[in-house]
Amino acid sequence: MPESLESESLRLIIDSLPTGTIIVDQAGRIVMLNRKIIHWFGYSKAEILGQLVELLIPERFTGNHPAYREDYFAHPNERPMGSGKSLFARRRDGSEFPCDISLHPLPLKNGIHALVHIVDATSRLQSEALQRHEESLRRMKFMVENLPTGAIYVSLDSKTWMVNRAFSATTGYSSEDIGDIKSAFALLFRDQAEEVQRFHDGDKKNSFPVSRVLRYHRKDGRQAWVEVAVYRYNNHEVWLWHDVTDRLAAQEQLVQSERLAAIGEMVTGLAHESRNALQRAMASLEMLDLDLEQQPHLKVLSRRAASAIDELQRLYEEVRDYAAPIQLDLRDIDLANFCQETWSQLNETHLDKQIHLSIHCSDSAANIHIDRHRIRQVLRNVFENAIAVLPATGGEIDITACVVTELNRTQSIEIRIHDNGPGMNAEQKAKIFEPFYTTKSRGTGLGMAIVRRIMQAHGGDAAVGSPDRGALIILRLSKP
Repeated sequence: MPESLESESLRLIIDSLPTGTIIVDQAGRIVMLNRKIIHWFGYSKAEILGQLVELLIPERFTGNHPAYREDYFAHPNERPMGSGKSLFARRRDGSEFPCDISLHPLPLKNGIHALVHIVDATSRLQSEALQRHEESLRRMKFMVENLPTGAIYVSLDSKTWMVNRAFSATTGYSSEDIGDIKSAFALLFRDQAEEVQRFHDGDKKNSFPVSRVLRYHRKDGRQAWVEVAVYRYNNHEVWLWHDVTDRLAAQEQLVQSERLAAIGEMVTGLAHESRNALQRAMASLEMLDLDLEQQPHLKVLSRRAASAIDELQRLYEEVRDYAAPIQLDLRDIDLANFCQETWSQLNETHLDKQIHLSIHCSDSAANIHIDRHRIRQVLRNVFENAIAVLPATGGEIDITACVVTELNRTQSIEIRIHDNGPGMNAEQKAKIFEPFYTTKSRGTGLGMAIVRRIMQAHGGDAAVGSPDRGALIILRLSKP
């Protein structure tokens, strides 16, 4: 076959190939190329023909390439180039693209040549990267979903967020409820969202060296505590979410029991030592009161002193009662009637204020099993706090009661007492149930601490809500 016919036939075949194709002679010069090469590399045909093949190779690889080329022509065979390595080609403008290259010996009349197929590997590598990411995501999701503890998976690439069954069972939230990362912080941590976000961002810079115990909001509106440990793998984060509310409550209860025992012992001893002195002081004031019949201005002072002694004795009794163990005498009662009766007894001492009380109990919460004396004490303490801040006219207290289903499927009776007063600030909300905390000029500050103790003795709890206006106290009782 004549050389010109061989070249023309070869040129037609190469030009029709779907891959970028060049023919290189033993000197490393490009003697033939197809249209794909011109399109991919940006050179004209004249700029490539006769040039060394290193023209198409990134400069960082050109130093060793002639030796590789000579070795190939010394042992020509059909093989992929750079097996197991990432190969790149260089365009006319200096930019690079990943490629796959295969070499084929091509015997022509004027000697062995190399037929070089070049394929742009950009799409393949992107597809493989996507497959690896999807497989990694699938494995990560499978692991997270089947962890026995609550867990959150976060993809830093797609900014997606996924929670497992244990997390949903603990918090009540599903992946659909939470959405993206930003909304997750706002939903779970509410008023502390920005602070928790700062903790997270700071810990991320140090590869999450510590776990953190944080307060969060469950879907049912209750607040709880969680210990969060975060682990990062490539562009994935996994948050292990362990609810420690019960553990902290048990620890707090143990500390509280020890504290109450110490308070009780101290107050009992103090009351015993001071009782005789107080009785003597009271007897002396009673005798003095008889001698001051003709001096009313002094008699007023003696009666004030007697009132102060009575107040001191009452404070001793209140602290002692707070520290004493709570024994319950449980009875079935009609909740609405009980609330109205308690309010009527208390309202008689506050006739200077016009306050309207409304009570709404669902049928399932109409009858409850409680200690009448203790729960009356709870209601009186809550009512008195509301009365103290409500205006002389226009004050309202609304009581609603219903059965709620907890996340663990147990049921509780929830009593919500809402007033339209000025509400509470952040400090008051945080400390209202702490013993001896008060904003009043008189009293021990034990009223709301006693409320929580009594509710806990009934297998429930007391909490502060966050209404748009006024104050909201939430009382929960375990439902038999």
